[in-house]
Amino acid sequence: MSSDKQLIRSIKEGDSKSFEELFKKYYDRFFSFACALLNDRDAAEDILQNVFLKLWTGRERLDENRSISNYLLVSIRNEIYDYLCLKYNRTVVHCEPPDREEHSSDTEEKIMYMETSRMLDRIIREMPPQRQKIFMMSRYQQMSAKEIAEALDLSIRTVERHIHLALQDLRNILS
Repeated sequence: MSSDKQLIRSIKEGDSKSFEELFKKYYDRFFSFACALLNDRDAAEDILQNVFLKLWTGRERLDENRSISNYLLVSIRNEIYDYLCLKYNRTVVHCEPPDREEHSSDTEEKIMYMETSRMLDRIIREMPPQRQKIFMMSRYQQMSAKEIAEALDLSIRTVERHIHLALQDLRNILS
């Protein structure tokens, strides 16, 4: 197996085999990460495919002296927030990581997931009470904007605005 630096050099030159090797090296780890945050297997797959496609199409700009793992993590995080902003009303489904070797015992992955979860919890706790309640109903109770509006006697636009602002808070703090 090649080092990340060697892979990046080869990818920059258009070597699709090196790109495939990099994809196989990181896909499972970051799929688990995205899936855990989104709780949606299909969305996680789409996000990873987008990130790797952007990596390939922008390969000339890659820097072999920078951590590709960090680059992928930041790219995936940004794609997740874009997805959440666009799909905040979508119903969340149960997600299982793909069948694979035990990468979930990877300490770095667990730490990254725990830190992200703690940060998300802190951000949500710091939201204004109404926004926090609406966001929690949307994300954790899987209620639609219409259901939330009826339950809280608010307009659907007000609920949508609170969800939008909550996602904006998350994006601003995490980026």
